[in-house]
Amino acid sequence: MGTIDVKRLAAEVSVQHGIRLDPDDPIMAVVSLNQLVFEQSVSVVVDRVASAVRELDQAAGKVQARAGIVLAQEVRDCVASLRREMLKDMQGASTRRHAESDALGELLSIMYVRKWFAVALVFAVGLFSAGVWLGACLR
Repeated sequence: MGTIDVKRLAAEVSVQHGIRLDPDDPIMAVVSLNQLVFEQSVSVVVDRVASAVRELDQAAGKVQARAGIVLAQEVRDCVASLRREMLKDMQGASTRRHAESDALGELLSIMYVRKWFAVALVFAVGLFSAGVWLGACLR
């Protein structure tokens, strides 16, 4: 801290209170002593505040590290959950695709049988008609 201007203080006291003080008056020693005590007290408070700030910074670092660990675990859990859901969806889609494929195969099988049945029916009718025509021609 700066030094006290004793001459200015003596002049202020003279102006405000009408009391004449000299710079070498014993009351000025009290003012100087008061300043020294104040500076020492402020120094102690500043040291304590600096210590508290360091402790707060360390605690904040620990909290930040712990929060990072917790956040990383939460992200891992979310990713694992998403993977499980996607796998379940893919398995469901695969099951649906197999069911649709089986249904399509069955439908194609039915259509295949019907097509050959129709071909056989047309062939049978043609053969029957040829037999009737041949029978009529031979009579």
